[in-house]
Amino acid sequence: MKNTAMRTYVGRTPLIRAKNLEEKLGIRKIYLKLEGNNPSGHLEDRLAYLIVRDALSKGQKNICLGNSGRLLYSLAYLSKYFDVNLVLFAPKDSRISENRFIMDNDKIEIHAVGENEMDCIEKSNQCAEENRYYNANPGMTNNILYIYSFSYLASEINTRLKKDPTTLFSQTGEGFSISGLYSGLKQSWINEEIEQLPQLFACSTSEGNPIVESFKKGSREIIKVQEEDISESKYNKNLLHQIDGNAQEALNAVYDTKGAVVSISDEELLRYKEEFQALENIHVSTENAYPIAAFMKTYEEGKLENGTHVVVLKDGKVDLDIKEVDKKTLPLPYDEFLELLDSWLIQYSDPLVEIQEAFDNALEGGFVLTAYFDDELAGICVLSKTSFDDFFPKYHLSYIATKKEIKGKGIGTQLMQRAIELAEGNLSLHVEVENENAIKLYEKMGFKRKYYRMLYDGLEKQED
Repeated sequence: MKNTAMRTYVGRTPLIRAKNLEEKLGIRKIYLKLEGNNPSGHLEDRLAYLIVRDALSKGQKNICLGNSGRLLYSLAYLSKYFDVNLVLFAPKDSRISENRFIMDNDKIEIHAVGENEMDCIEKSNQCAEENRYYNANPGMTNNILYIYSFSYLASEINTRLKKDPTTLFSQTGEGFSISGLYSGLKQSWINEEIEQLPQLFACSTSEGNPIVESFKKGSREIIKVQEEDISESKYNKNLLHQIDGNAQEALNAVYDTKGAVVSISDEELLRYKEEFQALENIHVSTENAYPIAAFMKTYEEGKLENGTHVVVLKDGKVDLDIKEVDKKTLPLPYDEFLELLDSWLIQYSDPLVEIQEAFDNALEGGFVLTAYFDDELAGICVLSKTSFDDFFPKYHLSYIATKKEIKGKGIGTQLMQRAIELAEGNLSLHVEVENENAIKLYEKMGFKRKYYRMLYDGLEKQED
């Protein structure tokens, strides 16, 4: 993976239908935004990527952080692909020294200082100021970057859905997720990309979060949570706060969109997560399952209707991830990518010059899709653009191929589904008449045998 193509891997995460959950609940459209398909497996990669870009744009190659949370792991991962070093300040009793992923990274410098995270942030701030290092600690700059990362997430959702979402459920502790999503949705509305904002549902613990407590009491102003009202568990510890700088903005966003704040106990979290994973083949940690638990709880309370619902899961992941790429973000050099596609097409390949022509057309005005299974490139789809709107379908599925060593994972089917979505159903394809397996798949997905395509070779026959 090269840093020039990193923007292909950070963000652009899957937005998939939870069809089994839809069937169980009787709700028409439920989409899951799976942030675990980011490079290091978490939504925090979005913020880490912006921090790295911001640091490099300012000529700063050393990044200071006084945080042993998830942002550390995202920055540690990205540091391997960029010309940056991470200077980390961790509590003396931190277990970071037991983490080989961190300790084996020679681009991370670790300082064990202080008794808690606040001590570490103070030392890190001091180090950044004295050495003119980039400061990645909480503060105005990074708060803005965090909001930007969620704002772009909202834009991704709007682009993929091509329709207004009815509701959007997201986990929140300090409020950045909700306020960031609101910012992105508002911008989409200003740009006339959506007609109205979805209801925002902030999902959090019932054991000590100011956004939850304020909404419960019907207050439009954030109410400080008393220390004696906070009950920490291994699942909710990242969501517990007395008061937060961005909590007010998040609460405002909920009220403005006529949404709600949904509180989830540990017991509810475990129960709903178990029910969800019995239905859907989605990997999600318990501590990040609050949004799906809140969605199911809201349904059970009779507060959800048919519509288009989106649930954001911070580390939700599927083994298969489909990405749209362009010439700058190809996972391989241009020629190597073409050769790989040619080799995967096997007996259904065309001369390389024809493949290249269709591929270039797709890069220019159509779509090129890549499928990853367990982070390995496993499928390619080339959707070329025709010169017609009505006489002939607007798009033509020129090539679709999968790695022969990875079969039975639904890769071809999901590539086809994504191609149909992008073309809004306005597409055609060619298939060899003897390729019965492919014909059956295409017919199952809604394609019809409309006519035979005949290629002229009369001149050759006249010469005979």
